[in-house]
Amino acid sequence: MGVVWTKRIGLGLLALFFILNLFLYASSQWNSDRIPGMGNWRVLSVLTGSMSPTIDAGDMVIVSRYIGKVPQTGDIVTYWKDDQSRSLITHRVIMRLENGYLQTKGDANHEADGGWTDPNRLVGQVVYTIPYAAALQQLLKEPLMMLLILSGFLIFVVYTQRRSGAKQDLKPASVENETIEGELT
Repeated sequence: MGVVWTKRIGLGLLALFFILNLFLYASSQWNSDRIPGMGNWRVLSVLTGSMSPTIDAGDMVIVSRYIGKVPQTGDIVTYWKDDQSRSLITHRVIMRLENGYLQTKGDANHEADGGWTDPNRLVGQVVYTIPYAAALQQLLKEPLMMLLILSGFLIFVVYTQRRSGAKQDLKPASVENETIEGELT
């Protein structure tokens, strides 16, 4: 019984990984900002340790757009590096001016980021962090790693099928007793 559940869980995780990556790719193509996500939510991978220990390199963050509210000091926000760049930065707001411009700083950095961030470059506020998710996703994108995982899973499935077939061959054939009713003459 445990082998069946192991197969089901393995196939389920494989399907979930495939569907999640398909969603992230498709949603990045549909969204005008080219960031994966849906509605006011965006899913981003963290590439550097500038926010350690709060958010580490290899974590994934869920970012929610600010709707009807403004960033406050202490919020962790994601914003475009500049108007021409396709680079995003996720840092903590350390100061906010009346006109909405933000001063940010990475938790692991010794100094604040240079300059002020225009509120129009703001993507949103980090609302959730998924530890190691981006690192795992990146690892699984490597063709060799994907081949090793699929090969290992295939070997496991074949091994358990052969093993369960061998157990059935060893079982003794059941003897059926037949009862005949009636009178002897």
